Amino acid sequence: MREWRLTKSKEYKLYTTNKDSEQIGERDIYFDPVLPDKPFVKVKLIKANLSCLDVAAFLGKGDFEYPIVPARSAVAYISESYDSDLEQGRKVFLSPYDIDSKGELKIRSYNANGYLGDYAYVPVDSVYPIPEGIKDDDALFVEDIAVAISVLSKLNVQKGEYVILQGASYQNILIAQVAIYYHAIAIIVDTNDERLEVAANLGVYYTINVNDSEMFEKIAEITSGKMVDKVICHIDINTNIESQISLIKNGGKIALYGYDITCKNIRTDITPLFNKNLEIIGIHEGMANIHSAINLLANGVVKTDGLIEYTTPFINILEIMKASVGKITYYKSTITFE
Repeated sequence: MREWRLTKSKEYKLYTTNKDSEQIGERDIYFDPVLPDKPFVKVKLIKANLSCLDVAAFLGKGDFEYPIVPARSAVAYISESYDSDLEQGRKVFLSPYDIDSKGELKIRSYNANGYLGDYAYVPVDSVYPIPEGIKDDDALFVEDIAVAISVLSKLNVQKGEYVILQGASYQNILIAQVAIYYHAIAIIVDTNDERLEVAANLGVYYTINVNDSEMFEKIAEITSGKMVDKVICHIDINTNIESQISLIKNGGKIALYGYDITCKNIRTDITPLFNKNLEIIGIHEGMANIHSAINLLANGVVKTDGLIEYTTPFINILEIMKASVGKITYYKSTITFE
């Protein structure tokens, strides 16, 4: 077993269970793996997800306790079944969510170790079988789809309602697809035509460039002058929600969601929130909806083509982190263990 640990801000170290000094690499450090204190399996990693939370930990932005293993979720094969009835070789999704012995929710790569290793011991309640036919890259989006379901559920989005999403990030595109499946009308706005084209290719009916001088008029036309019912703001890519507030009708709801729960950079004038009698809801996890997310993937409801920006070998974690610093991440970054 080998795993990367972020031992402090901007410092990764490679740990191994190999005791043979002749086979151990120059930078490898020996460790004894800690087994979960509840039923578990051993898995062989296929691919893992990095997130903006991993970048925040790398930069030392937030209340992280080092050392910590990055990568919040992953796709893997069952290597040893141990305490489960999952057969060896079964493909599974590894959840970022873990309930500790006190019943508290822990999120991997934030306040619990993630999956940046070639093998891992994982509690059975964090392991979800993936049906045959779902590709590895698609399975990497299970949590994102689960969060999409949570966002729409907490907003109580109804058939025929207008929902606007600021930014054509991979996560907003997934939410838009699920909203359309629920028979809502999704509108994505962005400054970049190429990102809007990706959204359109994945089935988002309405995409508008915010630099369009007639954006307000176009949204009024789409909504027959009623303006939108719900606003969804992805905090990992947005720092201001004033433009979205101007497009929502009185009594509407706003959802703020994202993975970087260390985020403190949202700024807005709250006066319109009172004047329009708006409700704000915060969402940062989708644990209850992972099974539903897998079903949506299996049934072809959600498409992920073009939503992975790059995939990097496990050994190159430092390079990918350095490249992510100061960058707004619109698409997914993944690690491969092949």
